[in-house]
Amino acid sequence: MHIAIQKIVQLKSQIKLEHVYNMLVSTIIAIILILAFIALHRPISAVQFQNIVKLSAQANYPDTQKMALLLMQQPQVPYAQYLKLMQAHHLETQRAHQLPAFQAEQ
Repeated sequence: MHIAIQKIVQLKSQIKLEHVYNMLVSTIIAIILILAFIALHRPISAVQFQNIVKLSAQANYPDTQKMALLLMQQPQVPYAQYLKLMQAHHLETQRAHQLPAFQAEQ
């Protein structure tokens, strides 16, 4: 019994407050990453699905329309796929607003 107490006291003397703080911060970061991963795999809400339906009906942005049609065929759309669709739509609208440089005929 005396040897066990000595080992516990020796272990307590080796643990420093800095190690405890590092473990606490690492645990918090791991929890945040796990919760973010779970949130990305949840299905989207009805309002977000209506956005997909609207994007699939429009013909101004054909790449976004194709992605939306593919997502509508899935039984449940993960939130990560919805975010990819919104990013593609944003990039396509940005590309559509950029006009080529004006070249005067000579």
